[in-house]
Amino acid sequence: MIKKFKSAMKRIFKSKANLLAVGVTMLVLLVALGATYAVPYAVEKALYRKENLATDEVLDKTYQEKEAKHLEGLERLDRNTCRGSNRRKIIDLKKCQGERQKANAQSSTTSANAFFCDYETSNNEIITNVDENEALANGYQPIRTVKELVEASSHTDGKYILLADLDMSEVDWQPWDFAGTFEGNGHVIYNLKVTSLSSTTTVTYDGNYKTYDTYSAGFFGKLSGSVSNLGLIGANVTIKSENYAMLGILAGITENAQIDNCEIYGYVELETSAVMNGVGGLVGYGNGSANNCRINVTLVSVDTDKEVKDENFLGGVLSAGYLDIDNCTVIIDGYDSDHGYVHSGGLVGMYILYPRTTIYEGSITGNSITGTISFFEDNTDRRAYCKGLIGEVMNWTFAAATNYYQDFVRNEIFEYDTNLYPEGDRSTAVKTEEIIEPSPISVGYTKVTYTATGYSFNTDYTLYEVNVDEWEVLVEATSEHSGIKKGVDTVNQRNVYIDYDYEEEVSAEDTSLSNEENASTITEAVKSHADFILPVVAVIVVIILLVLRFTVFSKKTKKK
Repeated sequence: MIKKFKSAMKRIFKSKANLLAVGVTMLVLLVALGATYAVPYAVEKALYRKENLATDEVLDKTYQEKEAKHLEGLERLDRNTCRGSNRRKIIDLKKCQGERQKANAQSSTTSANAFFCDYETSNNEIITNVDENEALANGYQPIRTVKELVEASSHTDGKYILLADLDMSEVDWQPWDFAGTFEGNGHVIYNLKVTSLSSTTTVTYDGNYKTYDTYSAGFFGKLSGSVSNLGLIGANVTIKSENYAMLGILAGITENAQIDNCEIYGYVELETSAVMNGVGGLVGYGNGSANNCRINVTLVSVDTDKEVKDENFLGGVLSAGYLDIDNCTVIIDGYDSDHGYVHSGGLVGMYILYPRTTIYEGSITGNSITGTISFFEDNTDRRAYCKGLIGEVMNWTFAAATNYYQDFVRNEIFEYDTNLYPEGDRSTAVKTEEIIEPSPISVGYTKVTYTATGYSFNTDYTLYEVNVDEWEVLVEATSEHSGIKKGVDTVNQRNVYIDYDYEEEVSAEDTSLSNEENASTITEAVKSHADFILPVVAVIVVIILLVLRFTVFSKKTKKK
């Protein structure tokens, strides 16, 4: 057997053609083997580089998204800026009074320059320009962003202070039952929207002392604490309900609440069939005190039950109750459509001791009321209480002095087929809109005017877009809680606050490890392909060898 093999090999190597065929075959085999291993590894390297590039693109995209969030935050800074950080504590009294007179002359707009005028009659300490450190040192919990305000509203007590103006246009605000201290610090909450009642009830009663479990709505549902130096501008409280309800822009119901130096501009509307209801510009119902407040409101109350007589209350500051009201300025545009008993007043709808067992002398002094209340009382047993100061007084144990309401207009309607609204017939009402752009020193807004009645109001307030060069992290973001960054507006040198979300950063080590894992995966794939590529290449080489042997080289042998 061995001899035969040796003999065959001798015959093969005697022929030059055979030697050439073997050489070519070996060369092809080497090239094939090289291609089998070298090419996949070259592909692996290229893929590895591509993977790195892809990773870089992902990281770059993440960075761009972060930058976009910052830009979006800058665009929304009208919601989260600290506009009031450089408000003046002392404003020239004559200028302040001039601005207030100018505001009074405009039935549907409040002069922004008249906000937070410090009246000589005020005995309250005005807290302004308080920063984070001062707030914490005085035991306050700072509120710098909308998210922090929403989180604060989950607590029924506490000591809070605003460090920025806030835009609530993206929030469906739930009335906040609160018994603590809320310091506005001269800041404004813009575009508050309330469309639902509080989840709790309070016992109230009508002029006959009949009790009701009453819901409330406003920035606060039930307020039992203190609020000072706060602005609520562009607020809208609109409720449709069959429950007993009391509505106010600042609070639906108060119990021993102290309200000082607040600015209110907004709209309140209640549509209900309940037999006990009230609408107030500042407070719906209750007791306590309101001092040095400026209120410019449109109030609308619509009774939907024509068969059952109700007790309805409407007032520029308070719809019903026993609130001490001193040195307040009120501009009211009221509309009351009722099939029961109307109690409406430029300042208070019905002044009645609350609780019933209360024994003390109230105070209504130094107030100024202008505007109009249009109403109808579809009732054969008509009472039609509507006066410039107080609609109906149930308890006369209060001091009243230096109140001005001579410019108040009582407008009684004697047709009951159409509900009264500021825009007239809502089915045919036509309106125009004028957009007032914000500036570095004033807010922007949209002025809406109804052509049929001439009624106009301002809405959709926006602050001037600010520019911040560098952000400082005040509160670190975690996987469970967003963080807060602070910057300084280079235009007005005002503090600016924004929320930022937690994002888990990928370290260079993690990225390198990820790339190595990817490379390993590619290598394993190449090796697994090599396991079946090699036999295929070997078969192809053998076929090539046979073809060459029995074609080209066989012909050359025959010629020789």
